[in-house]
Amino acid sequence: MRYGPETWREIDGVAFCHWDRWLLRLALVEPRGLDAIAREFRARAASRRVSTEAAEAMLVQVVDLRGRLARLARTPEEVLDAEERASEWLLKKAWKRVWHDGPNRRTDAMRNTPRRRLEAHALRGNWPRFPVSPARFEPELHRVVGDHAYYDHRATDLVAHLLESQVDLLGAMAASDLERLALHRAAMTVIIERMDLVDDSLADMSAVFAESERAYLALARDHAGLDGILRDLLELGVWEDYGLLRNVGAFLGALQEEHANLAVRELSGIIAELRRERLDDQLARALTLRKAVLTPWG
Repeated sequence: MRYGPETWREIDGVAFCHWDRWLLRLALVEPRGLDAIAREFRARAASRRVSTEAAEAMLVQVVDLRGRLARLARTPEEVLDAEERASEWLLKKAWKRVWHDGPNRRTDAMRNTPRRRLEAHALRGNWPRFPVSPARFEPELHRVVGDHAYYDHRATDLVAHLLESQVDLLGAMAASDLERLALHRAAMTVIIERMDLVDDSLADMSAVFAESERAYLALARDHAGLDGILRDLLELGVWEDYGLLRNVGAFLGALQEEHANLAVRELSGIIAELRRERLDDQLARALTLRKAVLTPWG
């Protein structure tokens, strides 16, 4: 039984898996080969009629495969052998696996789609640039919320109160505003990552997030020129999917001119990347954030 990620063939030190084998066989019957397959997965990702995440994973595999073919200067026909090129059985299997079944078992490339990579970066990727890294506080906050599989509304209420108390305690012990900035930023990521695993119908966890957002934005206003602060907030505003981050637009609209200019420069890079990766929902958010920055300046 081949699930897809297993190694199928190695050529000059470049490995190919069974997902590659199936894609290569399909490419032989497409007039535009792998380009046509990539175009179909882009259409599927944009259509929302099928799993966007699955289509994006398959698209990344196609892109990765094309890169390996380019390094070897080989075509799909040259990587498949004569028996594979002629095999109708392999074509039927490839058709079923690629267009209807996949991808249940994933390659490293499939697990590292642009969406996943950029979303993960928005949660923590800019922290090393902070004067005090939020990573310093994350373990203590994570211990409070724990690794429980799911919290019902009663447990969510308890955990939210415990988390709020821990944030208050650590805030009182913080030696500087920069430490408090890092603390509240860590709290926001901890809460965002728990939202799929709590019943927040009574908005207990959302209320704790709102308090950290309020405190964080007040501190960030005084330190907006520091390396990484604005970039981090802008990425978080683009990728936060639960409607928790509610005051970023007002924050951006009140920036001083030098900080507004910095925000526009950072957004230019973010917007260009989102356009390149065709992440339309996040692109729309980034454009909205840019409008919030520019509106007060005419």
